Amino acid sequence: MFEPLEQGQIRLLHIQPGTGPEIICELQVVTLASHAQKYEALSYTWGSQDLEFEVIISKESYPVTSNLHGALKHLRRDDGQARIIWIDAICIDQKNFQERTSQVIMMADIYLNAGLVIMWLGEEITIDGISTEGVAFALLRKIQEVFDVHGLVDLDFQLTGPDGDPCPGYGLPNTQSVDWVRLSRVFSKPYFERIWIIQEVVNARKAVLACGSVSVNWEIVRNFARSVRKCGCLGNLEYDGSAPGITSVIAMAELKEEKGVDLIPLLVKTSGYKATKEVDKVFALMNLASNTDDVGIRVDYSLESEPFKVWETLALYNLTVHQNLLCLSNAGIRSSSKKSQSWVADYEGFGGACLALHGKDHFSASKDTKAPIIASDDNQVLKVEGCIVDNVAVIAPEVAQFVPKAIRSQTGPLTWLTKEEDQERAVWMTGGLLNGLEIAKSAFKYEGIARERELARAMCCDLLMTGERANIDRAHQVHQWAIKTMQNYVLQPFPEDPKELKALQLEIESTKPVGVRMEEIMNSIASFGSGRSVCATARGDLGQVPFGTQPGDLVCILKGGIVPFLLREDGDCYRLVGECFVNGIMYGEALDNQDLVDRKFDIR
Repeated sequence: MFEPLEQGQIRLLHIQPGTGPEIICELQVVTLASHAQKYEALSYTWGSQDLEFEVIISKESYPVTSNLHGALKHLRRDDGQARIIWIDAICIDQKNFQERTSQVIMMADIYLNAGLVIMWLGEEITIDGISTEGVAFALLRKIQEVFDVHGLVDLDFQLTGPDGDPCPGYGLPNTQSVDWVRLSRVFSKPYFERIWIIQEVVNARKAVLACGSVSVNWEIVRNFARSVRKCGCLGNLEYDGSAPGITSVIAMAELKEEKGVDLIPLLVKTSGYKATKEVDKVFALMNLASNTDDVGIRVDYSLESEPFKVWETLALYNLTVHQNLLCLSNAGIRSSSKKSQSWVADYEGFGGACLALHGKDHFSASKDTKAPIIASDDNQVLKVEGCIVDNVAVIAPEVAQFVPKAIRSQTGPLTWLTKEEDQERAVWMTGGLLNGLEIAKSAFKYEGIARERELARAMCCDLLMTGERANIDRAHQVHQWAIKTMQNYVLQPFPEDPKELKALQLEIESTKPVGVRMEEIMNSIASFGSGRSVCATARGDLGQVPFGTQPGDLVCILKGGIVPFLLREDGDCYRLVGECFVNGIMYGEALDNQDLVDRKFDIR
């Protein structure tokens, strides 16, 4: 079935027309350069690895997964013509490591030269004869029509009064319509969490989102996602991570427009994506990065069973050759469960936004200090230089442990939504703010309003997700308002009557400080606070530290580091806990202290 491929060649799958249960295909070997725009390419998730179905390829039976079988069934044309398409699971001999390696290197060109990339979400979900995805795609097209006529209108119903739902005025379903729930489910599909889709969609000249027999153009999906981000909410979809497809579409749209993104920042940005094979967390991005000739690794599937060698090589090259500490911001004890060195990042993602990446234009904890970064001969120990400036004294418990289930079940007015999971998220935020205020009492360096202001600074890490520095006066206003509001409302029963809920939403909004765009600050708090806890240091400063931090962990400035790092003493060496935010040392202030002593750290 699999004829050997020469350099520059690929296989194309010809799906024969038909409507019966048997799917018949043929494989053809072609030169990629001579077939540009003459084929389509499938972007999909493998899903279950069980090969439950069989198709006929070049007169031989070939096992495929359920999701791929569904795609092949719907991709068959009904005009008597074969459909010519490239699909990785069939067009690459998956048992041939050498071929897999060479074809993966070509994948950017394969998707770039496809006439159409089909983003396959899976089979349609039909309830009472109504296609969930069909309704959702129709709603997307209606929203695009509104944008075509009115521009980007604000459909953020959170900011309206009890009778102020703007959607029907634009010919769209009201915000309580089940159509918005159907749309939300589309953006919660597993497809959007798959690492490979990034390069597949970014390189596509033309793409459609397809589910079963229905589809919608990529540009419409992209415009909708951007609108959700700009408004903070559209219909009843929030830009809060609850529908991962929204952030995934935005990320892919931005990468389509960006030029010159290095591999490490790409790995940091995509750490939340999933891959069946761990090495694909890197290999799937190699064709997108601008510096793949200078990262120390190549696509090599002989390393499939030893993914840690890929992580270690990548870390060593960036640390010791490029002398760049950015990769340490995704390393630490939380990502070292499968390895011995705490300084090697596996980019599995711990939930929180990367401080060094988002704050690269603002933070300068080590100023312009530099020192050689060296690895031991056995690559087990990383040798760096810096100083100890403080240590962790008090840490807030994880918010999930702080909020009793009894309170979660009966509260939620600050969610502005009626879904149970959103009520719970709002109460989590309540617990985080109130508990943060309690922890702030340990920051004896500040009192009164100054203490609350520094807590506000710590909770948003002095940054907005746009990369700008936070307006702390505004953040402080929001924080004071949120604390007061939550204390007043958190123990009140959640109103079941929609009119009462709307009235409560309006009442809460009416007390908000004038000129404050709430979602900016709350988005920052949610993004940087995820995977981290508020802490107070021995010197009385407030900060945020990664989960797993312990009292006594050392706050250190490493030469060449944009942000501070936490180290933990471990015999004659140290373990890296992770990057951290601490008020008063993010902009190089700590280095003005004449009492600090430079030292060498051996990090294992």
